[in-house]
Parts: sequence; structure tokens; C-alpha cells
Amino acid sequence: MRRNRRLIVALLTCTPALGQVEFLEETFEYDKDYPPVGYWIGNVTTPASSEAILVGALEIKLADDRYALRMTLLGVGALNKECVLVAARGSALTFDLVAAGGMYRFVGEIDAAGQRLAGKVSPVDEAEGGEEHSSFEFARSIRPTDLPDPLAFTGELDAQGMKLGMSIILARTPAGNWVGHIDVPMHVLNAFPLINLSEDEGVIHAVMAVPGDPAIDVSLDEHKQHMTGTFKQSGMELEIAFVRDVNYAYKELPRPQHPKPPYPYEVREVSIEHPDGHRLAGTLTVPAGQGPHPAAVLISGSGPQDRDETLLGHKPFLVIADYLTRHGIAVLRYDDRGTGQSTGEFSTATTQDFATDALAAVNYITTQDGVDPKRFGLIGHSEGAMVGPMVAGLTADVAFVVLLAGPGVPGDELLRVQLKLVMQAGGAPEQAIQTALAQQAQFFELVRQGASAEDLREAMRPVLEAQMKAMGVSDDEELPERLIEVQLDQLTSPWMRFFLTYDPRPALAGIKCPVLACNGTLDLQVWHEQNLDVIEQTITEAGGDVTAKRYEGLNHLFQPATTGSIAEYATIEITFDETVLRDIVQWIKRKVTDSKPRTNIHPPEAGPEESATKVRVGIDHESMSALPLQCIHAPERLAWQATPHRRLWDRLVGPAAV
Repeated sequence: MRRNRRLIVALLTCTPALGQVEFLEETFEYDKDYPPVGYWIGNVTTPASSEAILVGALEIKLADDRYALRMTLLGVGALNKECVLVAARGSALTFDLVAAGGMYRFVGEIDAAGQRLAGKVSPVDEAEGGEEHSSFEFARSIRPTDLPDPLAFTGELDAQGMKLGMSIILARTPAGNWVGHIDVPMHVLNAFPLINLSEDEGVIHAVMAVPGDPAIDVSLDEHKQHMTGTFKQSGMELEIAFVRDVNYAYKELPRPQHPKPPYPYEVREVSIEHPDGHRLAGTLTVPAGQGPHPAAVLISGSGPQDRDETLLGHKPFLVIADYLTRHGIAVLRYDDRGTGQSTGEFSTATTQDFATDALAAVNYITTQDGVDPKRFGLIGHSEGAMVGPMVAGLTADVAFVVLLAGPGVPGDELLRVQLKLVMQAGGAPEQAIQTALAQQAQFFELVRQGASAEDLREAMRPVLEAQMKAMGVSDDEELPERLIEVQLDQLTSPWMRFFLTYDPRPALAGIKCPVLACNGTLDLQVWHEQNLDVIEQTITEAGGDVTAKRYEGLNHLFQPATTGSIAEYATIEITFDETVLRDIVQWIKRKVTDSKPRTNIHPPEAGPEESATKVRVGIDHESMSALPLQCIHAPERLAWQATPHRRLWDRLVGPAAV
């Protein structure tokens, strides 16, 4: 349940890259009747800077006399994302990209030579405003696979024992320039562009526009059958020894549990308004047949997650939702705030904030056709299993709670055991483990004490330098500063400060409905012996109804594993063990046979126009920290008193205005 899953090659990160595209001085042929059609690559810049903050690729095809557009723009979480065509006339083009935090409108025009597509980009709700917008400029290019003789090489990078399969595809353009792309199935990267390719004395250099400044320097043998060189990222240098792949094709990792349409149930795309003003986009699946049906809200684990909780090609929440809906249980899953198609700010949010999002989802699902508002529950995974008890303690209406790999102890205790287990699984020597634990404890104590960034920097510098030396990282004067800044952001974030000190036990003790708690014995991120036993004991001693199940050989994602190492996640075909799915369905159906009466709680009186009212929600267990829920009563924002969002307050137990 690490907030930042730091894999050696961190390719799927929604963070601006440092590099920018240098355009080729080459003219590419194109269809003058349909000038937008083709492959474009370029930069997005802000009004305040001429340097790119985002690098993107755009592919435009013609389908049924209409342009079909797909864009990769990792800075906003878009990876080969389908765009919405708004208008196209001659060389002018307008389209929308739905990505992290909202919808972005691109308004541009192709130059007279047909080689540049440039214009403005802005959030859709600001597209007509007078403020200065960001700009974009893309150059016409070509994929290596669209040229006559592409060269594909496939192999593995060995990153401290973790094998990362990869293919690098290169080709020369008619003018002799190199173009290329890279495939990394483990990270679901297909034809991800290499940029700024050059050749010097037989060594081909290229970079990727992702954090860590990854770059390759490779040479081809005389017969172009072998590629050798290095892959560099964040100061690390890994050997490339790939062989020619004459039958090259993108090798998508098998995911046999991912369902394919048509589905034997109803699928509804939904939008959930939060009282703080942001919107959660999600999917509600409703079983076939006569309802109303029992229902569940899925709550994701740590880090910015989409509604499927997509990770390394796996979609656990898609699999869970499909299985439950096929077995008569409606399911609502949603993109985290600021992620996917949801709006809002993720980076400054804490677990308490995510609990208000889950509460908004609860309010929404209980008003939907086909859903029984007296038989709904919460299913949380990892951090989501911390959120579930928070929300369940706020209302007597939750009929059940399922905790998947849920924490039962404070975050600092959990992370200490997690670090030890993960390092042991990676083969680290005991001395290195003990040193890392001591360093971690030092950092956590400084954070708990509210240490300044300067104090943290002073404590972290020698540690990071020692770690880099142990990892064989080159002595780069800029690297320590960059790593320190990343670590500082993580350690001082509102989320981390909350997580390290939050004790989930009072919230667990306050749950009044049945609880199913599940853990795998190879879960190295939430260790079953540390957490599952505490969850069971806490709820039992409080007089609650809890069923604790331990699954032999399953990891943090509930996959059948060998060691439980994070490096195994992508290599395992199974997304979520079916035994656990079956147990969840059977348990829910046993527990929701008898409907519970709804609690009738009146909302607090509305405050004055434009005023912000903070409401503190009481929990039965006296030691449970109150969960602040902030609502803006401005009618032009939410028309709060006149809309179904008032139901959020209807579902709270014992509100008291502060």
C-alpha cells in the first residue's frame, strides 16, 4: 500500500518530464485532402515559459469519413487515449482530451507546408475565457513500423533482480533520420515514442519523455542482429543486450480474467458531484433481472487510481465488479479525485478527504434505480480498507464492509514491517535491512515532529548518497538534489503526515455492521500477522460481527504468488483469485438477507450565502478522530438544499456543527 510504487523503470507517472521534443528538419508526405491524418509528436508549453512542460504524441486516422484521434500525454495521465473530435475544417482542428483532472480542449491549425500543428490548449470550462492559454506545437512524424525496414530488438533489463521485458524498434526515415518507439508490456506501454534520436560514431542515442530522464545509447552489429548498450534512468545504468525480433509484434501480457463485452448486465457511466465542488466519474453495473439488488461501493488503494484500480496491466476492480454483478450485486467504482475523468486535487488530499469521496459515492448509489438502499456496503482495498471503516462509522445504513488487505495498525508501524519484508523478498542482506529500518524510523520521527524541509534535507542527504553508492549509481552532482526533492515531497505531503500517525483501530471498533476481513499470507505490503489479527480482535472486543479469512499464497493484489514480491505482480496472469471472489459473494448474500431500517438524520441548517461551514461528524467510539466534512452552501455552486446531495447529510449519524 505504498503511496508511490517506485519501480526501477517508473514509466507510468503523471508528472511532467524534463525533456522536450526537438523537431526533425524533414518534410513528410501527407494526404492534402485530409491534412490532419498522420502521426504527430511535440510539446505543450505554458504562457510563462518557452520550455515544454509536457511532451505528447497524437495519431489521427480517417474512419468512415471522420477523424479518429488518440493522444499520449503522460503529464495528464493520457496513454493512447481516445480524443473527442469537436470540429475539423480544412487545416483547422479542434478536439477534447478527457484526462486527469478534467477535459482539455486543443484548438489548432496545420501550417501551409502541412508539417506543423499548433495552437492553444485549455480546460474546456475555460476555453472561451480571456485568460492566456497554454500552447502546443506538434510536428508531423512517422512511426518506425510505418517505414519499409523497421528494426525490432527484444530482451530484458535486469534491474536488481527484477526482469523487465522490453522491445526497441528503430527505423530510418527517407532523409536518413532515426525514429523509434519502445514497448514495455509490464507497464502497458505500446509504441511509446522515443524522441530526439541521434547517431554519433555508430552509437544511437534516444530519450523518453518521462520522469527520471530515461535514455538509451545503443549500437547495432554489422548484420543488425544484435543491439548492445545501456539504459539510463535516475542515475542508474542497466545493460541492454537485445536480439533481433524478426517476427516482432506487441506482446500484450495475458489477463484472462478481464471481461469483454457484451456484458450480461447493465453498465451505466455516472458522474457524482461532491459538495466541495469536484466531480467523481465512475461506472455503475447493475445485475439483470428484477431488483432492487444489493450493492457495493469499491474504494481503491493508495496512489492515484482509476476506477479499475489499474496496475501493471491488471484491473482488479474491473474483475471484482464484473464477478459481483454477474452474481446479483450492483457495483459502483469511480476514478479517484484528480485521476482519470474525475476532477479535483489529488496531491493535497489525505485519507480523510478520500473518505468524503466515498461518502459521496454512497449517497449516489443509494438513489439509483435497481439498487436496494437498505442493502448496500463498502469494499475497500489497501488504503481503501482504511476509508471503509471511517465511512461505515458515520452512518447506520451501511449493511456490510469488506476489507481487502486492510491496515489494522498505525501507518508508521505498517510501513516498518512492509519495508523489512519487501527488502527480504528482494534479497537484501540483513545489515542493509537494519540500516534502512533505522533510517526510516529517523525520517518518520522527524516528520511526526513537524521538522522543516531544511532539517529533513540535512538528515536525508548522507542516507541517499549511501543508497546510491550501494546501488551503483553514478556520482552525479544534480542527482542527489533531485532525489532529495522527491523524498521531501513524499515525506512532507499531507497524506503521509496523516497516514503515519493515524490509528485505524477506533474506526474499526465503531463499525456496527458485519465485516469480512481478508488477507493473503504473501502480502508483503500489509502483513497478515500484523494486521488481520488486530482487525479481528478489535472488532470482536467491541462487540462487532467480523469474519477474518486468511488466504494461503496470495499477495497484496490477491494473486497466487511465489514470493509476494512487487516485481511478481505483472508476471502473474491471474488478476484476483476466484476463491476470494466467491467467498465475498457468498458472505454478502448471507449477511444482507435481512434489510436494515434507514436512519433519518436531518441536515444542518444552511449557512449564509458564500459561507463555508465545517461540520464535524461524531463517531460512537469516543477515541475516534472526528472526520471533517466541509460543504460550501453557495447555491450557484451546488444548489445544495435543492438537490439530492442533501442526502449526504441524511446519511450522517450525530452531526454537530463547529
